[in-house]
Amino acid sequence: MKAIGIDLGTTNSAAAASDGKEVKILPTQDGESLTPSVVSFVKRRKKQAGEIVVGRQAVNNAERDPANTIFSIKRLMGRVYGEKQIVDQVHDRFGLRIAEAPPAEQEDQGVKIILDDRSYTPVEISAMILKKIKSDAELALGEAVTHAVITVPAWFEERQRQATAAAGSQAGLQVIEVIDEPTMAAVAFGLGKEEERHRVLVFDLGGGTFDISIIQMTAGQYSVLEIRGDNWLGGDDFDQTIVTRLVRYLKEEHDYDPSGDQAVLSKLKVAAQRAKTALSAQQSAEILETYFREGGAEPIDIDMEVTREEFEADIQPLVDKTIALVEEALEAQNLTPADITQVLMVGGSTAVPSVLAAVRKMFEEQKVRRHINPMECVALGAGIRAAGAKLEAGAETGDDEGPRLDQVTAMDLGIGAVKGDNPDVFVPIIPKGTPYPLTEAKRRIFSPTEENQTLIRVPVYEGLSQRASLNEQQGVIEFPLPEGIALSAKVEVAFNYDRNRVLTVKVRVVGTDHFIEETLRRDRARMQTAGESLVDDWREELQPAFQTGQQFLDIYGSDMTQEDRAEVEEAIRQAEQALANDDQTGGTQATLLLQNKIMGSGTASLLFITERAMHGASPEATQLLAQAVGTLRAALERGDQAEVDRLSTELRLAVAQLMSQRAGIQGVEDRKDLESLLRVTE
Repeated sequence: MKAIGIDLGTTNSAAAASDGKEVKILPTQDGESLTPSVVSFVKRRKKQAGEIVVGRQAVNNAERDPANTIFSIKRLMGRVYGEKQIVDQVHDRFGLRIAEAPPAEQEDQGVKIILDDRSYTPVEISAMILKKIKSDAELALGEAVTHAVITVPAWFEERQRQATAAAGSQAGLQVIEVIDEPTMAAVAFGLGKEEERHRVLVFDLGGGTFDISIIQMTAGQYSVLEIRGDNWLGGDDFDQTIVTRLVRYLKEEHDYDPSGDQAVLSKLKVAAQRAKTALSAQQSAEILETYFREGGAEPIDIDMEVTREEFEADIQPLVDKTIALVEEALEAQNLTPADITQVLMVGGSTAVPSVLAAVRKMFEEQKVRRHINPMECVALGAGIRAAGAKLEAGAETGDDEGPRLDQVTAMDLGIGAVKGDNPDVFVPIIPKGTPYPLTEAKRRIFSPTEENQTLIRVPVYEGLSQRASLNEQQGVIEFPLPEGIALSAKVEVAFNYDRNRVLTVKVRVVGTDHFIEETLRRDRARMQTAGESLVDDWREELQPAFQTGQQFLDIYGSDMTQEDRAEVEEAIRQAEQALANDDQTGGTQATLLLQNKIMGSGTASLLFITERAMHGASPEATQLLAQAVGTLRAALERGDQAEVDRLSTELRLAVAQLMSQRAGIQGVEDRKDLESLLRVTE
């Protein structure tokens, strides 16, 4: 049995293991130290089946078929369809074909990614990357790899961590631990310095996430003091500023708007990544691209220069945001920059000169360290952790003999309850900054909401808002009460939290032996192999998609491009044919195509989503959305594309916020659910 450490990154991933003497980064089969976190479907000649490739092969195929290439899957891990960031920062930016999961799977796998007309969960895509890493590691080590320590951003939510663990299991690995990236970077930094004392600030800016951890290091002991971060801030966002320039160039120089064209957006992203990398070493970057359009249209040539000065001006608000979060982390611990002995720069995006300059301006320059490769130090730390684990066949975890870690919770963990007349109160039970694993459970006393209550619901949340609905729900426990429970009864809710951040919740009626105990894990959804039917009867999914597609075409057909309209018509035809011929394969493909086009047809899709958001909304919200739609349609009629883009962005944001709020308070407004909540005792 062999254990490795894996840094599963947004843009690139890396693995490390001990050779018995020291921990080293493991080379890939391509002889590189990093595996691009990219998955692509390679089409073969008509008589040959295509195949899915991962890593460098996928990056190479992206040039030929960007629409069938998946980047930045980490940003979708543990996410739910309809979240604002899914619409704004993943679908619109990266051109991924995203569809809503069927109702049976939405709780745990709310997002599906379409690749070659098949759908996959983010867990399945991440598992493909991990399988590649496992295979390459076995080749490098000359033995089977069975266990792994996998790192995640410190600011990752519990559902994202459990999705990562599920991906590891699906890749054939026994996951020893899912552990924070900044902590593992500090472990790598502290190698050979066990007797020294440091208060380290880890500045971890990767492709899709930003983390700050303040860690006390003393004689081999690593104690996390503070965590801050942003799960939607990273190198992808730097790339997007260059993509925005490229889109503007195409509009001005070629009178062509690539919005909604997934193939073009994917190609622009690759070009932007190259330009960003070049600008870290030189003062300007030239972007030369040719896009061959379908239907015999004249090719579009891009010949644009971006200077470092322009790029740094564009990303300055993002850099400022990282520094503001550093200030928040220091303030939370009553520290100043002078109290930090070392600043460890981690993640590929710290190579951007203005990022490094901003950190050096805040701290003394000699404190800012990049002597360990920022792209490799997290994997090295995970490798050190894995090397110290005691492995047992069939065990999910092992006891460690490596560095001693004292970690803390990044956010509050608690429940939603009633206080006074407010049914949307978040009651923390494990406060932010609590060291774990817990030595004993944290407890809180509540009371029933109604006399003779027969059932209580305990919705568990993670977050920092005082409103339960604005935090992230981790699960709901339903607890039948004994008959005749009095309003004065006391109900205890106890939380326990182990080293792998698995939360166990125990609810009991005080003074009785009546209790329920459940472990909340976000990896319980069934995993499917490629091509497996999404529901027992495929017609149950196709029929509503077919009907919605017809309505979408009838109502919004005039707002669609000719190409999008033709694709929807073809999908409807395929759906009719599949239903008539009892063709399950054709029906599944038609369902996926319909779902993709309904949500990916530019302005038409936005208008469709807005109409759905109006149903059940307040009269005030409905009126505001209707006015916004009218203004947008007027801009469309005038042909004012700049105004259309601006209004579309504002409308998309308003709809996402409304849908998020409604999803968050679902059940709270229902009288039956309200009666089954617990009440905060004064």
